[in-house]
Amino acid sequence: MSAQPEVWRVNTVEGIFETDLETLKQWIVEGCVLPTDKVCKGNLSWIDAGRVPKLKDAFSGETNTAPKQNVSFENFVESNPAYGSSPNYSTPSNVEPERVSAPHETTTCHNHPDAAPEYLCRMCGAAFCKQCMKFAGGKVPMCPLCGDLCHEYRKVVERTARAALQSSGFGIEDFVRAVRYPLQHKSALLSGAVIYALLMFAGFRGSIVAWVILFGCISHVISQVAWGRLNRSFMPDFSSFSLWDDLIVPAFLGVGIMIVTWGPLMVLVFALIFGAIKSGGVEHAALGQGEQASESLNHDDLDALTDPNADPQKLVEANQKLQETRPGAQIAREAEQSKAEAIDPAGPMRYLLPYLGAGIVFVLLFLLLIAWGVFYYPMALTVAGYTQSFGSVLNPLVGLDTIRRMGTTYFKAFGMVILVQLIAVVVGVIISVVTSPFALPFMGNLVGNFINATFTFYFYLVIACILGLSLFKSADRLGIAVD
Repeated sequence: MSAQPEVWRVNTVEGIFETDLETLKQWIVEGCVLPTDKVCKGNLSWIDAGRVPKLKDAFSGETNTAPKQNVSFENFVESNPAYGSSPNYSTPSNVEPERVSAPHETTTCHNHPDAAPEYLCRMCGAAFCKQCMKFAGGKVPMCPLCGDLCHEYRKVVERTARAALQSSGFGIEDFVRAVRYPLQHKSALLSGAVIYALLMFAGFRGSIVAWVILFGCISHVISQVAWGRLNRSFMPDFSSFSLWDDLIVPAFLGVGIMIVTWGPLMVLVFALIFGAIKSGGVEHAALGQGEQASESLNHDDLDALTDPNADPQKLVEANQKLQETRPGAQIAREAEQSKAEAIDPAGPMRYLLPYLGAGIVFVLLFLLLIAWGVFYYPMALTVAGYTQSFGSVLNPLVGLDTIRRMGTTYFKAFGMVILVQLIAVVVGVIISVVTSPFALPFMGNLVGNFINATFTFYFYLVIACILGLSLFKSADRLGIAVD
């Protein structure tokens, strides 16, 4: 009398099934049962399949169990009372399951050429429409040809296309893809750009919040695109708002990026300014103001103003000097100067030019630190996006090692980022020139600044997508687990 085979039960996402040990091993080898799925022998307690000693060889691929004929997923379903009786979908033993073309070449149903496929057999590769499919228990899709498990055709095609995209080189097509990326979500782009532009006018605190939101979107885009999620929105999910993840972390990442890229340059500028002030710059400025004040009105001018018999020419000159000292005239001059500075793109450089003569060493160091900031800034954004770690952002060795592993891909991405920034500068100048008639004294060009801020939001999203795509194309070298 032959011994009864061991009865095993397995609990997967498709349901609970009963089978023998050899069939269970076969399904483990085929990938139907995962190490985290629960199994039990007879009436014993449930346990993770990966912890069962008899199944470890199957998970490691060392089992030499030969595949059984007609042992497929439907055999489990037929023996499972929870699903009731199911028709036999297995292929006869003398019939070889028909194989079809690869998923990316299969665009129609195997039985209905006019119908679009909805399912794809993982074993024989045949595609079927919903009408042709067999569903075990009304839930599990089964292949009508070989009886194996089927997957959704759309997900298989997306996974195949994503793998093909990742294996392709990084080039101009990725630049075009990055330019189009923010436009895929027009409502989110419009709302995000408007919020960012409005916050930039809300004083210092509003500007800080605006930059936090911008860095949050940049890091979100870089991480999502690096994982292969090219169709996800660039706006974070604020439905589950977290003060730490959505506000504090982006703020620290933004500060870290500024420190590691432009921090050395800021230190040098402050050192030059401090040295100039300490060497007597303030005294010279105060002396100049005193001389200007002394030259405004003198005793001769006062005598001319009070003497009825004074020379008419001296009287006119004295009256002109007197008019220039009145508060109204000073306010008018300051208003004209403020308007001129608002429409002058190179205005801030006037304050740095006096300090560039500190010596050739400082000039070379100044240019070197500018080159470092320009070169490393894209990588600082990249590190912040895919690590979300303040310490990694502050450590330039992390970025330099990433550049080494990415190779030419990063330098291509760097060139694209520089191109986008140049385009942004050109667009900003054009906006400033076109909207210059709207410039107001003491307030600047509000209309131009608002429009420029909205374009800045868009351009930074493009830069983030470029960096994310460069990581996606280098995922195998960086150890990034893409979807």
